[in-house]
Amino acid sequence: MKETNNTQHTAEERATKAIVQLIIDHKYLPGEKLLEVDLAQELGMSRTPIRSALRKLAAEGFLDMQANRGCLVPFLTLDDMERLFNFRAELEGFASFEAAKNITEPQIEELKALIEMEKNLYPQADALNYNKINEKIHKCIITASQNDYLIRSFRSVFLRSELYIFYYDRFCREKKPKTEYLDAPQSHHSIKDHEKLLRAMIENEPEVAKIIAVRHVLATAEQLRKAFFIMGPKIFDS
Repeated sequence: MKETNNTQHTAEERATKAIVQLIIDHKYLPGEKLLEVDLAQELGMSRTPIRSALRKLAAEGFLDMQANRGCLVPFLTLDDMERLFNFRAELEGFASFEAAKNITEPQIEELKALIEMEKNLYPQADALNYNKINEKIHKCIITASQNDYLIRSFRSVFLRSELYIFYYDRFCREKKPKTEYLDAPQSHHSIKDHEKLLRAMIENEPEVAKIIAVRHVLATAEQLRKAFFIMGPKIFDS
């Protein structure tokens, strides 16, 4: 029984990753319904792990579950984006403040390693794995805060904000990003901010860490806002 459960769990993880990848690739657009039978056929999997993956992603806030309609890719609006990123900025600002006081040496080493991985992945234009490392960096900081309420709140807020990044961020939107975007990962604002956050935590500067984290999230929101104004719903026509 234990082996069977492990197999089911692995299949669910594969299904979850595959569904997220389909959304990153814009195979499904905001407002579209995700049908188990279609996904099972497209991914070559049984419906059981697909169903579990959809429920998991809905519970985490990445997808919407509506009565009589099933799972949908959420509609994206400017108002929702601004409320979401303002909340995320406050959440991560407080988390970074706490982390700078409580982070352990192993967590500092983990953060260093993750940032190096981020630098190495960026030139490859691998949006899925790059965003996975980015999530691990933010999760490491949240965990270092040692605040259970922050830790429980983080994943749903982060995942929901990732939807806007998947559709409106240049790095994720363009299938072949321009070379100049990729040649100097150390100059990318996200990587620079992560390095500044790491430095503030090593030097035990909570206020500095908080300011950097808030500015980091709001800078991302501003980039997305500009793309939203330029592209709007037209971004989904391509």
